Amino acid sequence: MRLREALARASIWGEPHGSAAVEFAFLLPVFLLMFLGIVEFGRLLWTQSSLQHTVEAAARYAAINYPSCASTSQTTSYAAAEMFGQSVPTSDFTLTCGSCGTRVTATFSFSLVVPALFPFIPNPITLSAQSCYPT
Repeated sequence: MRLREALARASIWGEPHGSAAVEFAFLLPVFLLMFLGIVEFGRLLWTQSSLQHTVEAAARYAAINYPSCASTSQTTSYAAAEMFGQSVPTSDFTLTCGSCGTRVTATFSFSLVVPALFPFIPNPITLSAQSCYPT
């Protein structure tokens, strides 16, 4: 009986030392995946919001300065410069005049920083925004 008790006490499962390290090793990948997912989703929302703000400012700029839609190149240059935190080519912005007034649309390819962690999400993600400012 004493031998059995001694073996049970010496067993690795009976020792509480190191259990926190094992639990941490199991939970660390889950927490990292969750943290990186929150960061990527936050970047995506921030970029979409910035793109929407940019097309709204560009539509207002074009309607005030060029009501006849004469200068698309200056408006797209303004829009590309207005985009905060990203470098967007001017070819991603289009300017049209129609029944609603001056309309600016944009499409932007958003790339994930860590695409291997999210294989179910297409990379790059195409973001789009549009705004119409009455003339």
